[in-house]
Amino acid sequence: MDVIDTATLENVKSIPAKGAVHNTYVTPDGKFVVSGSIAGKTITVIDQKTETPVWWLTLDLGIRPMAFATNPDGSTKWIFVQLSDFNGFAVVDFATHKEIKRIANPEIAAGKTAVHYGGNASHGMAVTSDGKTLVVNSGVNSALYAYSIPDLKVLGGADVGKAPDWVTLTPDGKTAYVANAASNSVSVVDIKSMKETMRIPVGEVPKRNITAVFP
Repeated sequence: MDVIDTATLENVKSIPAKGAVHNTYVTPDGKFVVSGSIAGKTITVIDQKTETPVWWLTLDLGIRPMAFATNPDGSTKWIFVQLSDFNGFAVVDFATHKEIKRIANPEIAAGKTAVHYGGNASHGMAVTSDGKTLVVNSGVNSALYAYSIPDLKVLGGADVGKAPDWVTLTPDGKTAYVANAASNSVSVVDIKSMKETMRIPVGEVPKRNITAVFP
């Protein structure tokens, strides 16, 4: 991971990770940087102040997108981890540095056809601003699922475009925008009802999206 000085736009430090880095995140409390490697199958956790790795965890599958659950004091409780070729996610306990469970997404709905389109079986996830809901893409199922936090029970699922590859949430946690790589569209999903309310054509193979807030 490269550290960039935002004033000078210079690379001031490079931090080694175990394997080529796929994604990098900052924990909700801002204290740690967390990266994942597909090839290395390893999560690297870095102290933000010292800019040095403090722990690693190697799993049996490549590390894909991640999201976080917090404790009441705002510290990190769990890392939710999507894995190569697994239609679901793992749960890693931040305090013990161990995987504590692995949850498969629901079976594909009757009448739907599984989609295998690059990316990964399950790619893209996010936690609502109130910390109560985890949303998870299933590329295979062409669906977005909602799980309750902390019990991780399925709250519902929304059919979206083919091969959803990323998801971003509005700051109020009410709406998800899902990038559908094989449909050239973005699905708008109401999280409370878990229904697609709109599908927006956006151009060729949308892979990533993010919510911007204007002052």
